[in-house]
Amino acid sequence: MDSVHSESNQTMKYSSPIMPDALIEVSGYTFCMHKVLLANNSLYLQRLIQEHYDEENDICSFKLDIPGGAATFKVVAKYIYGQNLELTSSNIIPVLCAAYHLDMTDNYTRQSLISQAERFLFKEIFRCWKETLEALISCEDIFSHADEADLVSACLVSLAYKVKKQKSQCPDWWFEDVCSLNLHLFKKLVKILGAIKHDPANISNAVIYYANGYDLGSDPDSSGVWSVEKRKLLEEMVYLLPAQKGATSTKLLLDMLSSSIKLNTSMECIEILEKRIGAQLEAGGLVMLLLTNSWDKCRQLGTGSLKRIIEHFVDEHYTLPV
Repeated sequence: MDSVHSESNQTMKYSSPIMPDALIEVSGYTFCMHKVLLANNSLYLQRLIQEHYDEENDICSFKLDIPGGAATFKVVAKYIYGQNLELTSSNIIPVLCAAYHLDMTDNYTRQSLISQAERFLFKEIFRCWKETLEALISCEDIFSHADEADLVSACLVSLAYKVKKQKSQCPDWWFEDVCSLNLHLFKKLVKILGAIKHDPANISNAVIYYANGYDLGSDPDSSGVWSVEKRKLLEEMVYLLPAQKGATSTKLLLDMLSSSIKLNTSMECIEILEKRIGAQLEAGGLVMLLLTNSWDKCRQLGTGSLKRIIEHFVDEHYTLPV
């Protein structure tokens, strides 16, 4: 069996009785390989070899741009040379995207890289919460490729059903883990959880937990200007909150409304919060809101906001005679 070794920090050479006749540059690294093996495993590489073949010197040389760069191509190259396929939760998505890109299907070889990688993803990675989360995080750097191949949605759906099915005395067991996701992926996960009818209160608490990681209620910077990023994030969190009545506590909605006013979020964001606060207040709750310490919080909202909250309360609970 041919073997691979590092000839230098940026050159990978594959030992064989036959001299390498293909030089492939990937992300600044050079891979010294053999045309016949490349062509037998990938239609895409077969075409590149034909385009860049130097008949006079009997060699071809070209640059290759693939998802995951040199680290991913090293795994691909080891597969091509019949070595152990080193798949992990962190590289399975880049390797699979690269295999799709290189057209390494069963049409060209038995047990293609695509079929082996897909089997590993669905039978090994998707069995476990931690490994699925790590696979999803690996999508961030190659998002367009992973999304186009439906791998992002596959990871998200797998995670969402694990959240829904997991029986635990601690319903917030998954909150800290999903805080490792960027906002774009977190939003997608929350929307899938809503679509599969996961507990709205649990979703709401997860959104609040994620938002608290950004300290949205802190003071502005030394210039007196609130962070644009914080304002946009708070708006996103408000839009993500489940619409079901009571899914988010009135106290939390008031806190978010206060922060929204301070951060000067969009009027749409403020109106959503005002409407939900008014809609889920009961008559006794409204009285307590105005007579207890919650009034200190309400004073920060301004008379306009309080007026609209009361109007929403009346619309929700009372029908005036015609």
